[in-house]
Amino acid sequence: MRTRIAKWGNSLALRLPRSAVQDANLAEGSEVDVRVEGDRIIVTPTRRKYTLDHLLEQLGGEERHPEVEWGPPAGRESW
Repeated sequence: MRTRIAKWGNSLALRLPRSAVQDANLAEGSEVDVRVEGDRIIVTPTRRKYTLDHLLEQLGGEERHPEVEWGPPAGRESW
């Protein structure tokens, strides 16, 4: 698919066709990584890396539940 570079303030901008945006799962405000390799400009969506600790920090009191006592091991599992 072809598109054109346009002036946007003091910069240049590349308008992405809707089909490319949908295929790359992008939306307005999505962060992308832009790099140049030889004579190519490569635009790659950045995906945030989540850690368990970060996700747990976002839980409020209502989502947290006390630990449940399930009794002694019943098989070869270890506690």
